[in-house]
Amino acid sequence: MPSLDRYFGFNSAAASVKSRRLEIISGNITNASTPGYKAKDLDFAKVLKQYNSATSNAGSMQATKAKHIGAGGALGQNINSAITYYTPLNPSLDNNTVEMGVEQARFGRAVADYQASIQFLENKISGMRKALRGE
Repeated sequence: MPSLDRYFGFNSAAASVKSRRLEIISGNITNASTPGYKAKDLDFAKVLKQYNSATSNAGSMQATKAKHIGAGGALGQNINSAITYYTPLNPSLDNNTVEMGVEQARFGRAVADYQASIQFLENKISGMRKALRGE
């Protein structure tokens, strides 16, 4: 439903991206003792920039099929290009770049960000319900 996509738009896509970030950080925590594992993160600012350029370049074209090129610019489309690897503050002997304390802090922050996105969506849905009921 294009009108619902437009209504939820950014908030829905942002929740998906933040969910993906939680998966990435969880993977880091899971692989904390895997030799040679490189810790990853998701650059939300880069994904947002891609989203903004895709939506501003979409012009007045409207996609009628999911395979149409350049339509709408979903926030999660090119998420893999926004995955970054980072250098640890304290390198380990086994070349694993996961620092458990840092990852736990990132995870906590990512959970809060995700919950905020979900709350925005819930508020939009609540507003839509009120409008439909005529309140």
